[in-house]
Amino acid sequence: IKRNSTKMKTLFAIIFGLFIITASNAKVYERCELALELYNEHSYGRQYLGDWVCMAYYESGLATFVKNPNSYGGNDYGIFQISDHEWCRSPENPDVAECTYDCTSLLDEDINNDAACAVSVQARYGFFAWSGWVNNCQGTNTENWVADCGI
Repeated sequence: IKRNSTKMKTLFAIIFGLFIITASNAKVYERCELALELYNEHSYGRQYLGDWVCMAYYESGLATFVKNPNSYGGNDYGIFQISDHEWCRSPENPDVAECTYDCTSLLDEDINNDAACAVSVQARYGFFAWSGWVNNCQGTNTENWVADCGI
């Protein structure tokens, strides 16, 4: 029994360490912080900035580490909930990668690849690709999401 106890402690330490590493590489954005980053660092146009922030809020709560099951039987990843059905590579869909990214790379605090891929999704399907936007942002004044952000 003592040997199993030692193994359990070791396993717990490994799992806890991975949790700390994952949590330290994740981020939850503030509304204006995301708007400013998308505008200044990723050249998102001002006209649809409120739509992007509103959509990200309802898709992920502005968190970079979110992974959720999607209606295609796969998962959505990151702050913009990019689908492994078409856009990123996952163990469930290893040959899919319109954006050429591994889906797990969308779960860290660096949103460079998330932002680039989201633009591709939006260019093909508009904001209609995201149910969070369709159900919560479409037809509303999304400018309210960024009006006080100084952009």
